[in-house]
Formats: sequence, structure tokens, C-alpha cells
Amino acid sequence: MGRRTWLIVTLIIAVIFIGYGYTKHIETMQYYRSAFNTGEKAIKKAQYLQAENYFRDALKKKPNDKSANVHLMQVIKYRAGLKLIKEKNYARAQHQFHEVTQIENGSQILVQRAASNETELKEVLHELEVFEKNYQRAKILSTNYEYTASNTKLAVILGYGNINQSYYDSIHNKAKKLEAYNNRILSGLGYHVTDSDSSSTGDDADSLLSNSQGAADNSESENQFTKKEIKQARKILDNEGIDSKAFSDQDVREVLERAKEQGVSVSVIAGEFK
Repeated sequence: MGRRTWLIVTLIIAVIFIGYGYTKHIETMQYYRSAFNTGEKAIKKAQYLQAENYFRDALKKKPNDKSANVHLMQVIKYRAGLKLIKEKNYARAQHQFHEVTQIENGSQILVQRAASNETELKEVLHELEVFEKNYQRAKILSTNYEYTASNTKLAVILGYGNINQSYYDSIHNKAKKLEAYNNRILSGLGYHVTDSDSSSTGDDADSLLSNSQGAADNSESENQFTKKEIKQARKILDNEGIDSKAFSDQDVREVLERAKEQGVSVSVIAGEFK
């Protein structure tokens, strides 16, 4: 072959290799983009394990890609938060979700969901702390034979609107068992008792009425205090560090009734709920 022929052959081979390299690059980018986009779609559908796998696949094609790495980190932390919730480790779960919200340039959907979970867990942890304090005081009162007062403490737990959520399973079960024990004792003493779970309204503060009182006395108690007085009592409870949202209007009426009977302020009665 002449020199010119070799030059032509060399050029043809070079073009083939360049074309192959470019085609391979295009295929790599298409695979990366497909995996990344599918990962984002999986997040929208709350399919977090699948999303994690897709982002890992994307990184196989572009190992140093910042966006895929950020999304992968977010999904891993979010899944860890969900696992911690199942394990009832709410404080660590809240921390995991907070970390997700602090990751920049990632999935805004995950940021929004993590922020929502963080807020919810913050409330759950607060309520659990309040409920545990009330339960421990209810146990002490029951031990001291003050069964009605013990049930009043338990009403803060059992009357909570979201008490049936899985977050509260443990404290809910403990409170129901103690209430059932108190009610058995009171029933043996001649009191008419109603478990909180079987109440049609769930508004009875201690679910305990003596036979001599009857329905008339209960109705009188409901109508004795005005809405303004109930609202003011709620403010006092809040000022005393007690979550008044955990009290139904009937619960507040019971607090007012006890304060009136004992000749003390609502603040004094509120101290029993701390």
C-alpha cells in the first residue's frame, strides 16, 4: 500500500472509534437520564426503595453526578426515618426527617413530606410526654385509693382525639388497663362506671357517676358553666403548661365543677394534671 492508502485507512479507523465513543456516550446519558427520571417518579408514588435503586443505577453511569448523589442521600435518610417510626423511635425519626429538609438541590417532594413528618412527630413527642406524666400521676392516685381522681387523669389520655393512632399504642393500652382496674374497684363500691371506650360521646372526664347522682346531675353540670367560662378555663390550663386541646368541653366543665366544690381556683385543680 502507498502512503496515501495508509492515511485513508487510518482516518476511517479513527472515524469508527470516534463514532463508537460518541454513540456509547449518548447511550450512557440516556440510561442515566432514564434511571434518574424513573427514580423521581418513584418518589412521587412513595416507592422509596425503588427510588433508591434507580438513583444507584443512575450513579453507575455517572458516578460523580451531584444531583443523583443528593437525591440518593435524601431517599436513604427518609427511609431511615420511616423505619425508626415503625420501631417507635420517634425522636431519632424526627431528627432524620429534619436532616432531609436541610439537603439542598434535591427532591422538593421529599423535603415537603419530611417537613410534614417532622412537625407531626414534634407534636407526638410532646403529647407522649404529657400523657406519660398524667399516667404516672394516675397510678399514684390509684395506689392511694383515689380511683375517681385517677380516672380524671386518665381522661386526658383516653379523651385525646388522635389517641387511636399507632404512635400512642403503648400509653393508650396502659391507660385503658388502669382505667379498667379503677372501674372494677369503684363498681364494687357501688358506683356506676362507664369505660371511656364505650362512651357514646367520649366527653366524660372521669366516666364515673354514683347511682344517686343519675343523669339529671350530669345534665345540670353541663349547663352550669357558660362558654365564656370554659374558654377562660382553657386559657388557665394553657398558662399552667397543660395542653387544653386534650380536654373536651365536658372535661373542662369537670375541672370547673371540682374547683367550685373544693373552693379553690382552676389553677389549683390544673396542678393535678401536671
